[in-house]
Amino acid sequence: MTTNNTYFAELDQIARAFDEKRRAHEAKKQQILDTYGWDSEELNAWYREKEEMAYPISEGACKAFRAFRMSEERNSSEFEMEDFLWEREVADFINALRQAGIKTFAYTNQSTAVMENIHAFVAVGCTMDGLCTVTRQERRWGEDETTEHIGIRFTV
Repeated sequence: MTTNNTYFAELDQIARAFDEKRRAHEAKKQQILDTYGWDSEELNAWYREKEEMAYPISEGACKAFRAFRMSEERNSSEFEMEDFLWEREVADFINALRQAGIKTFAYTNQSTAVMENIHAFVAVGCTMDGLCTVTRQERRWGEDETTEHIGIRFTV
C-alpha cells in the first residue's frame, strides 16, 4: 500500500486548517465573555458564527481518510475499510477513493449490517472481486503483533 497520496494529504491540510480556525474561534469566546459578558450581542454573534462553521469534509470522505490512515498506521497489506458506512456515506466514500486513485479496497467490517454495505458498494459501481485476507500490525498487550483479518475485496 502506498503512503503518499495527494488527495488524502489535501484532506489532511483542510482538516488541520479547520481545526486551527475552530480553536481560534473558541479562544475568542473567552475574550468576549471577559470583555462584554454572557448577555452581550457579541456573544450571540459568536454563537451564530459557531453554528455556521460546518466541517469542510463530508462524512464519506472523512471515513475514507480515516481508513487510509488506519491502513497506513497498521501497515495493512492493502487498503482496508473496517468501519461500517451509513447509506448516506457510501457514494461519497467511493467517490473519495476514486479521487484518491484507490483502485481496490478490502472491506473487513464484522457488523451485522455488512450486507447493506456490500449492496451499496455494488450500487455505486464497485465490483466485488471475492474473499481476501488482510495482514496488518496491531499493538496487543504492549507488543506489535501481525494479525490476519478476513474480508471482501472490491474494485472501485
